[in-house]
Amino acid sequence: LVFLVMPALPTPPTQEQMMKIVMPLLGPNGPFTIAGNKRGRYFAKAPKSILQFYLQQFAEYASSPFIVYRNERFSFSEVWNISKDIGLLLKQKYGVNAGDRVAIAMRNYPEWCFSFFACGSIGAIAVPINSFWKGKEMCYGLQDSGSKILFCDYQRYKEIQPFISSMGTTVIVVRAPSDVQLESAVRYEQLMQHANPSARPSDEDLSVLANTIDTDDAAMIMYTSGTTGNPKGVVLTNRGIINQMEVGRMLTLVQEKIFELPGMPPMPEVAQHCILCIVPLFHVTGSHHNFLQSLVVGRKFVLMYKWDAETALQLIEKERVTAWTGVPTMALDIMEHPAFNRYDTSSLLSVGSGGAPTPASQVKRTAETFKNGLPTSAYGLTETNGAVCYNSALSYLRKPTSCGTPFPIVEVKVVDLDTGATLGPNERGELLIRSNLVMKEYWNKPEATAKAITEDGFFRSGDIATIDSEGFIYIVDRAKDIIIRGGENISCTEVEDVIYTNKAVRECAVFGIPDDRLGEVVGVLVMLRKPCSSTELVDFLKGKLAPFKIPSPSHVYFTDKPLPRGATGKIMKRAIKAKILESTKP
Repeated sequence: LVFLVMPALPTPPTQEQMMKIVMPLLGPNGPFTIAGNKRGRYFAKAPKSILQFYLQQFAEYASSPFIVYRNERFSFSEVWNISKDIGLLLKQKYGVNAGDRVAIAMRNYPEWCFSFFACGSIGAIAVPINSFWKGKEMCYGLQDSGSKILFCDYQRYKEIQPFISSMGTTVIVVRAPSDVQLESAVRYEQLMQHANPSARPSDEDLSVLANTIDTDDAAMIMYTSGTTGNPKGVVLTNRGIINQMEVGRMLTLVQEKIFELPGMPPMPEVAQHCILCIVPLFHVTGSHHNFLQSLVVGRKFVLMYKWDAETALQLIEKERVTAWTGVPTMALDIMEHPAFNRYDTSSLLSVGSGGAPTPASQVKRTAETFKNGLPTSAYGLTETNGAVCYNSALSYLRKPTSCGTPFPIVEVKVVDLDTGATLGPNERGELLIRSNLVMKEYWNKPEATAKAITEDGFFRSGDIATIDSEGFIYIVDRAKDIIIRGGENISCTEVEDVIYTNKAVRECAVFGIPDDRLGEVVGVLVMLRKPCSSTELVDFLKGKLAPFKIPSPSHVYFTDKPLPRGATGKIMKRAIKAKILESTKP
């Protein structure tokens, strides 16, 4: 469990010390007692519903600053009051009740947060919609989920407007230009004119509702990225979301106790923890690990209009940001920005990455670049409410290619792709996960659910992994992101990791190129930071990889633009491969 966010320590805690800290917390008399059911482990003493969690946390941090967006600032109590007003209006004006779906599709605006909390205040199910989707895709998500309401910004409204009349969904538009006439939609500001603070439900009233919500009821439906077929709605329960929050609470408490050990330095003093949200809120990293986790410790939550490295540096200095989590290239953008040394980044304690593998060389560089911030990494999926394991600080520097060890409420195993037999340490197979963090089901897709979750409750991740003798997990590839060259399996991630050790390479993506003789051969698209020819890159790889894993110079392609990424930050290999194959047709 030495995977916590902390400065470098003079002496790492011993295994015995860690056991003395952790075991009482997890035992029957501790705050994080573990129980289990057919779906796996969970924290028995956690709040039963997301509404109970809200009531508890908003009361504790009422006067503290919460949401910051440009010049707009809201305290915890202001956010909760606005959210309760919206929830009441949804009930009174549009008949939204517990279990009804309310969709949200917009940039990372404060209104995203208000409408999300509003859902929880009335027991409705929040449905974050990918804001990169176009009109037909959004229409699919709304109709598939059966959403009664859509909160969207003006850009998303323009996408969905041609379909509104046929959807049966009430559309509420935030931040629309005042001189624009909205057709078949309600202006957010117009809705809020009906808010009546004197009619706002008290927390005591909401406690009654909270007690009627079943812990295994749905609280969110999040859509997967849908690389094949239509996206699937992932049903996340109250228990699953809350248990992810409790993991964060537990890690915070363990960290505090480590600093109480003899010989440890004082714990870093922070007036208020602050996270800069640089990922979309419709993605589980944004919604869970950035947004909702902020409630756990009363953290300030700073939003950006869009990703920009220098704006991020300005906000880190101005708001005294203590953490951020994004895809690895974002950390690279900041570290390589010409203005980096002009800004004070000393407040950073955690520089997190997820959504894509981080090259080992970048892990070391991050630790060396930021004065107090150590790199962290996690692995998880939308279907698991985000992270199921975590690697940070000392263990991450020791094992930079691992995504860490599983949380106490998570069971993992690696199984043979063909037989399903459980494999031993360092053997490669599909990673399976069991925990109440795992989704309840795919929305209205029983066959897909049955295929994804085994009879004994393990979720099939679709990722190829190994687990070492210490329990550290290594994601080595996607189940379908393997090149099979003449019967030899080649891990795309393995080849990419070696290519990234070449200092001329900024980004790369490895994929299979069809070959008449071998079936597939290795291809790679590279964005350079300094000159390097295809022959030089191939020569660099010789001796570092088996010959069959090295691309021929004719299959090394270059681009002067950043590699395309999907909404979750993952490189769009399918699109890259299709474009290259099309451009190289005889």
